[in-house]
Amino acid sequence: MSIDIDYIRNIASNNEGVDVEFKETTGQLNRGMETLCGMINGRGGIVVFGVNNKGKIIGQEISDKTTREIGDALGRFDPSIDIQPQYIPLEDSNKYLIAFCSNGLESDKPYMWDGKAYQRHDSVTTVMPRERFLRLHEEQTGLTYKWERKVNPNLTIDSLDDGLIHRVVEGGIRRGRLSDEAKNDNTPTILNRLKLTQNGAVRNSAAILFGKDLTDYPQVLLRLARFRGVDKSEFIDNRQIYGNVFELTSGAMDFFFKHLSLSGTTHNRIERKDELEIPYDALREAVVNALCHRAWQQEASSIGIAIYDDRVEIENAGRFPATLSPQRLTAEVASANDNTSLPPNPDIANVMFIGGLIEHWGRGLSMMNNKCKNAGLPKPKINDNGYMVKVIFARPLAKDKRTVGEQLENSKTPVGHQLNTSRTPAKEQLGEVSIALVKLIEAIGDNWCSAKKLREKMGFKSKSSFIRNYLNPAQNAGIIQLEDAENPQSPNQRYGLTEKGKQILNQSES
Repeated sequence: MSIDIDYIRNIASNNEGVDVEFKETTGQLNRGMETLCGMINGRGGIVVFGVNNKGKIIGQEISDKTTREIGDALGRFDPSIDIQPQYIPLEDSNKYLIAFCSNGLESDKPYMWDGKAYQRHDSVTTVMPRERFLRLHEEQTGLTYKWERKVNPNLTIDSLDDGLIHRVVEGGIRRGRLSDEAKNDNTPTILNRLKLTQNGAVRNSAAILFGKDLTDYPQVLLRLARFRGVDKSEFIDNRQIYGNVFELTSGAMDFFFKHLSLSGTTHNRIERKDELEIPYDALREAVVNALCHRAWQQEASSIGIAIYDDRVEIENAGRFPATLSPQRLTAEVASANDNTSLPPNPDIANVMFIGGLIEHWGRGLSMMNNKCKNAGLPKPKINDNGYMVKVIFARPLAKDKRTVGEQLENSKTPVGHQLNTSRTPAKEQLGEVSIALVKLIEAIGDNWCSAKKLREKMGFKSKSSFIRNYLNPAQNAGIIQLEDAENPQSPNQRYGLTEKGKQILNQSES
């Protein structure tokens, strides 16, 4: 844009504003460049030297020193800008006006001048808040944390849990998320296939997912607290767990089962489906999201879970993508296109998907809303302050406030009692933990078992009777789960304990 004296006279007749700034001389060059930076980061504007703040044109003389100072000032923009000063001579004078003009279309926002980013509000220039800087930067580069792909020279493949790696691969094959060829791969090949190594060196992502010795990673911390009342004045339980992503997920769900109550719904005369007062799937999704989207490079931060009398809060260091606000993603009516997944840790997220922690891309928040709605609860609130994301679930005012542990302690059948007959029908309510159910739980233990193997362990011959009277009620109660949930009729189907089942197992062994 070419500027002439008439244009300057026209804008000088009006007040300064968001797109116009006047400076008397280049003695105010630094302040003028800060303002220009703010305009570039906004919708553009013009900064003119040689006009006072009352709009009077006074001009200034131009020397070699002046042009050198201007050149030096322009060189302090990061990224560099293609804006040149325009020198406008004044009539009957050896003085000039100096104008810098931006159209606001510069493509590398946010720009910084002398190490700081600036913004413009009305006629005031201020330092840009960090949150807005990150949002602008993200719009240009995307929200991807590069930390996960950095190599840790202190780690070797022996630092990783080899058994867990192969269990994840086996599960991924059964879910159709990995090809059958992967079952023949050795551990180094698997890690390379999953982008967790670089030329054989172990990346940070591998440690977060499969690490055994996590001394180098203080951020793999889960803070768990149960408070009495609705504030943090008194602890009922307070603990910390260190571990990889899979261990932290399990630890979080165990804590929920310890401190949240069960609610039961009888579907027929012999089956009762027990659920946590806040739906299990919604809580698990919130925990998995916190791990998947966490800013893992922040060593001083951790994931926190706090249970109060009236709510559950799950928080993690990180933020929402600039293009996906919490309000948009939690709207009651959302189109299929709104369910978009933009994980900032794509390699970690991919393995979590293969391993079954993430079931569906981009549907987590909608699922959480629906689960809570079906349970008669309000949808969870999501707060994002640019540094921390917090998900808040409301707890119901339940009549029975007993936790899982308390219900087990008061159940009709002692948890540790062993079954004396191998053919006792499972017709008691699962909420009371029948002896037969305890034996099924103990038969599975920490393993994944086929129905045939479980029948043999427990001494049953009839497949249909065993499934009808034991496996189906236990699955409906949330005690056991399918390893290949997407293909329930798979001939290779195996059964394992949920976190709820593990809680019962732990108490039966104590």
